[in-house]
Amino acid sequence: MYNRQLLDHIKLYSEELQSILDPRTDAHQKLVQKGMILFRQQLVYGVKFSNGKVEAKVRDVTPVKVELVFENMVDSTCTCPTPNICKHQIALFFNVLSRTQSIFLWMQEWKDRWQVNDVLSTLQRGSDLLKTEQSYDETGPEQWLTRIREAYHHVSEKNFYQLEDWARVCYRRLLGFAPVEREWKPLFQLFAAYESLKVINAMSNEPGKHRHVSAFIQQMLEEAEEALTKLATTASPFAFDEYFHYLREKSATLLEEETMFSTEFTDMYMKLWTFLFKNKRDRLTEQERLHKLSASNNDSRIEIAAIHLAILLENDEWALDHISQLGPDIAPFALRWLKLLQAERSKKRMTVYLPAFITQIIAYISTLSRNYEQAQFTRSLFQVLDSDTAMKLDPSLLEKIYIQLLPHSRFQYIAYLLDKQEFRKWVELQVFTDNNLEYIDRHTVDIVAKHDPGALRPLYHETITGLLKHRSRDSYKKAVRYLKRLQKLYKKEKKMPQWELYFAELQRRTKRLRAFQEECRKGKLINDES
Repeated sequence: MYNRQLLDHIKLYSEELQSILDPRTDAHQKLVQKGMILFRQQLVYGVKFSNGKVEAKVRDVTPVKVELVFENMVDSTCTCPTPNICKHQIALFFNVLSRTQSIFLWMQEWKDRWQVNDVLSTLQRGSDLLKTEQSYDETGPEQWLTRIREAYHHVSEKNFYQLEDWARVCYRRLLGFAPVEREWKPLFQLFAAYESLKVINAMSNEPGKHRHVSAFIQQMLEEAEEALTKLATTASPFAFDEYFHYLREKSATLLEEETMFSTEFTDMYMKLWTFLFKNKRDRLTEQERLHKLSASNNDSRIEIAAIHLAILLENDEWALDHISQLGPDIAPFALRWLKLLQAERSKKRMTVYLPAFITQIIAYISTLSRNYEQAQFTRSLFQVLDSDTAMKLDPSLLEKIYIQLLPHSRFQYIAYLLDKQEFRKWVELQVFTDNNLEYIDRHTVDIVAKHDPGALRPLYHETITGLLKHRSRDSYKKAVRYLKRLQKLYKKEKKMPQWELYFAELQRRTKRLRAFQEECRKGKLINDES
C-alpha cells in the first residue's frame, strides 16, 4: 500500500494531468488511448518509487525509460524522442494509479471535467491505430487559437513572480500537442507563439508586472521567427491558406492592442510581413490599411510598420522621410532594417539608408543613461553591420560611423585602422581611449613597428608617463623596459638628439623618484657619474 504522502503526490499529478489533457482534441484522445493500450498489455515493468518520483521501463518498438516527478510534471522525462508528455508517461501513470483506484473512474472524472462524451468508447486496438491515418480534428485558425488560450486557463496572473515559469511550461506542453503531420508543425508553432504573446501580455499589462515576463515575450519572438523561417523555405499546401489569411487580416491588431511591449509587438508584425506575406499586392493593400489607421491613431507602432512595408516595397524616399520624422525612437527597428537590407545584398540601398539610420542610432544611444546600455546597443549594431558588409561600404562613411560611436566602437575602429594600415590614426585612437602598451598585444605592436615605427612614439610616451604615476618599484622597472625600447626606436630613426632632450626632461621631472633613478642606472640608461 502507498503511504499518505505518496497518495497525495499521485492525486496532485492526476489533477494536473486532467487539466492539461483535453479530450475534445484528437491528439489528446489518441495520446491517452495509446498509453492505455501499453498499460493494459502489461508492458510497464520495473516500477520503483523514490523521493517524490517514480521510474520504470516500458516495452515498445524500442524499450524506453520513464520517470514521473509528481510535484513538478514538467521535470518528468522519457527516453523516447517525443517532446513533453508521451504515451509512455501516460502508461506508467495508469500503472501507478491502478493500485489505488479504477482507471475507468479516472476517465469518468476526466470526462466530467471537460463535459464531453466518454472517450473510452473511442478506444481501438493498437493494430487499428497503426492502420488508421492520423488526422487533426481541430481544423481552422479560430479553433487553434481557442485551444491555445485554453492551455493557459489555469495560469494565475495574481502571482506574477511565477507567471513567466508557468507560461513557459504551458507553451512547451502546447507544442507537444501540435498536429501530427510534419508540415503542419511550424504553422502551429507560429500560431502558438503569436497567441501566447497576446495572452501573457493581457495578464501582465501593468507597469512593474511586465518585467517579470519579458524573457518569455522575447522567447515567443524567437519561436515565431524559427517557425516563419521553416514556412518560408518550404512549399505550403493549399490547406494553409485560411490560416495565412487569418494572420494577414489580424496582424494589424498587434499594432493596436494595449501593451507594455510595443517594440516586441511591432517586431512580431514585421516578422510576419517579412517572412510570410511576400505578395506585392498584399503588401500594398496592407500599406493602404496602415495609412488609414495612422489617420485615426497616433501610435508610433503603426508608423513604424508603415515604414517597414515601404522598405519591403522599395519605396525608399517615403521611408527615409518618415524615419527622419520619427527620430531616435526608430533606432531599435533600424537594426532590423539594416539586417533586412544586408540580406538583400543591395549595396546601393544600404548606402542610402545607413546615414539616416546612424543619425538616429547615435541620437538614441545618447539618450541611454547607463554606459553598459550604450555599449550593448553599439555592439548590437556591429553584430548586424558585420565586417564583410562594412568593408564594402564607402570607407569615409564607415570611418565616420566608428568615430561618432566612440568609445563604444573602439574595437571595430581598431580593426578597421589596422586593416587600412592607418597606423598613426591607430595610435591616436589608443591614446584617446586611454589605452597603453601594457594592454596591447605584442604582435600588433610588432606589425606597427615594422611598417611605421615612428608612429609608436606617442604611445610609448603615454605608457611611460602612466607607469611613473603608480609610484611603485614594479612600475618603475616596466617604465625602464619601455624607455629602452623607445631609445632603440629613436636610434633607428636617427633622431637621437630628440631622445636626449626627451630623456633629460624626464630625469629633471623625476629627480626626486630615487627608486626610478636607481632602475634607470640598472638599465644603463644613465651612468653613475650622471
